[in-house]
Order: sequence, then structure tokens, then C-alpha cells
Amino acid sequence: MYKKQITIDFKVLNPLYLCAFVVNFYFTMKFLFIGFAFFAFISCSVNTNPNNTNETEELTISGFSSQYASGFKVLEGDQYQVLEIYLPWDSLNAMQRFYLVSDNSKNIDVPDDGVTLTIPLNNMVCFSATHLSFAGALGLIDKIAGVASTDFVVSEKFQHLVESGQIKEVGIGDHFKLEELIQLNPEIIMVSPQKGQSFDPLVNAGLTIVMNGDYLESSPLGRAEWIKVMGLLFGKEEVALQIFDSISNDYKALRELTQQVDNRPVVLSGKQYSGFWSLPGGKSYIAQFIADAGGKYLFADNSETGSKTLEFEAVYEKGIEADFWRFLVYSPDPYNINELVKEDVRYRDFLAVKNKKVFVCNSLNTPYFQKGLLEPQIILADYIKILHPELLPGHQNIYYHLLP
Repeated sequence: MYKKQITIDFKVLNPLYLCAFVVNFYFTMKFLFIGFAFFAFISCSVNTNPNNTNETEELTISGFSSQYASGFKVLEGDQYQVLEIYLPWDSLNAMQRFYLVSDNSKNIDVPDDGVTLTIPLNNMVCFSATHLSFAGALGLIDKIAGVASTDFVVSEKFQHLVESGQIKEVGIGDHFKLEELIQLNPEIIMVSPQKGQSFDPLVNAGLTIVMNGDYLESSPLGRAEWIKVMGLLFGKEEVALQIFDSISNDYKALRELTQQVDNRPVVLSGKQYSGFWSLPGGKSYIAQFIADAGGKYLFADNSETGSKTLEFEAVYEKGIEADFWRFLVYSPDPYNINELVKEDVRYRDFLAVKNKKVFVCNSLNTPYFQKGLLEPQIILADYIKILHPELLPGHQNIYYHLLP
């Protein structure tokens, strides 16, 4: 197909048109260059990291941050500290971010993507017994304005404050006393979070919630390390470090005793309820206790960090030959092998029952849920004394005992 060729003969162009073309081209390119430079400047000025929105300080990991716990992190800046709290069901994002400023700080530009707290705090409400243990160890009992329940007495001082009305009972879960909490107006309410649990009524009332995920940690030392969070908030950093370092050093020294043992007995854990066996996961803190005590957890190949439920028959098939059996009870009456077998006659078949190698912690008679989280070194010593008594001949068990 024929295509007509179009050409431009510049000789016939009017000089005025040519001059106009050159001037127009010059100003167009100048405008584009200035626009590009302005866009580049704006782009460089905007913080493109969505996780650091509004952040005005260069932050570094604090020496006070966690070593074993995965649920919190402390960052250090020139003007403030940042406490980030994570939960296992939302591990990719900081569930809570707190900007901690000194009470004598002035004119500090704090980002608005978190909650600002002026430290040290002066009071709090605690929704868990373990928080009371932390407060007791740090000398902060008099900073407690309210508790979920006054049943868990951790000291005479705590009992006196409850009886005198200085510590109020405020309820928990869906039954907390909102009006009384508002009247107390605590600086923070420390809670043990549950998946799907909502504290919206408290938040909507202007109260500040601090999620304490100590019980969610998969290692004994990680659970105890949450004492640092309370120490940080109440100006007790040095005391918290001293307490945790003492716990950690004692725990690691005990663990070292079992590193070279040749015989590692197999340990079954948990118990059946209504035909199903509730047992700790293979990556749980109970599994860690057993391994550190020189034992071999029967379900160590399981990847769960929390609890796991199996049918009785599945556990019976594997557990019948376990060397030891460990679990918790809550019994007002003396608990022994005979009482155990009364619950299910099939327990007679277990090797651990036949050899009286069942060890139990009665949480009614011991402060397991109140203080145990802060005493992992003592619990580990109990385990070692049971699994390898020759390693700790002088230890007197506190929490766990072999059933008579």
C-alpha cells in the first residue's frame, strides 16, 4: 500500500514561529525539572515505613529488653522509651505500644500511634494473681488500687490493705465492676489476655489496659522475665533486673547439672477429663522443664506451645510405658496413687503408676499459680530431685511430690 511521506522544510518556516517554539520548549522543560525536584524532596521527607508512623526519635533495643520472653520489647530513645507488647495470635504487629516519658520531661514530641504513660506510675489494678507476685517481689503492694479477686493473698501487707479497704475487689472477665473501676481511676489495668477477649468497655471509659502475656511464654525463664515490664513502669528497673538475674543464674546452674546425664527418663504429662487427655505441647514451658531436668517428654515432637487434647486411647498407647507421670491437681483431701486409680482403673496399667513414679503439684496446697511463675528455679529443682535425686540430695521439694 502506498504511504505518503510527510516532510518538513524548515526553510519555509516563518522565523517568528521558530522563535516561539524554542521559547516554549525552554519554559516547559524548566517547569518539569522544578516539579521533579520538588516531588523528590517531598518523597524523601515522608516516612515510608508504616511501622514507624510519626516516629521522631532514633530508637535502639534497650539493655532492659527481653532475653527469653517473646511477648515484649523495650526500645530506647533520647526523650522516651517504647514498650511494645505482642501476643502469639498477632505476632506480626505490635498489639500495644506505650511511649514512656519521665515525669520531669517537658515539651516532648511523642508519636500518636500508641499510648503515652508518665513513669514511674503511682497505682494500678491487677487482674491476675501472678501480677500480685510481681508486685510483692518489687515492693509495690501499696501501689495496687484494685484486684480481680482478694482470694489470692500474697503477703500480710496485701491482706491488711484489703481488709482496710485500700485495695478494692473489682471483678474480672465479663463481670468486672465498671463503675468502681472508673471511680478508682487507675493509671493502668494489668490483664492476662485471652484470645477473643474484649476490654472495650474499659477502654471506652478512658482506662488504660496493659496486656501482660507472661503465661503465654513457652519457656520458664521467659515467663518470669515479665517482672521487667512491671519494674519498668514503676521505676523499679534495677530491682527487677536483680531479681530476674538471680532467678536466671540459679535456673541455668541447675540446668547445667543435667546436661551430661546418660539416663533420660521418659515423662508423660497431663491427665484425662471426660475421656480426653489434656497435655502440654512439645514446645511448651512444661516440656522445657522436663528437658532441662534431664528428662524426655513423651510428646516432645509436637509443635504446640500451649496445651493439646488427645483421645484417651491415643495417650494410653504411648504413655503406658512412660517412666514418670506428671500433672496438677486441686484437691482439699490427701491425694495418692489409690485416689488416682479410683478415677479410672486403666491407670493401673501405667508403668509409672506401678512403680509409684507419679509426681503431682496440688495447687490448693502450694502457691503454684500465685508464685510459681516467679520461681521457675525452685520448680526445676523439684523436677530434678524427682527424675535424678542423686543430683540434688539436699533439696526439699516445694511444689511437686511423688504420690505415696
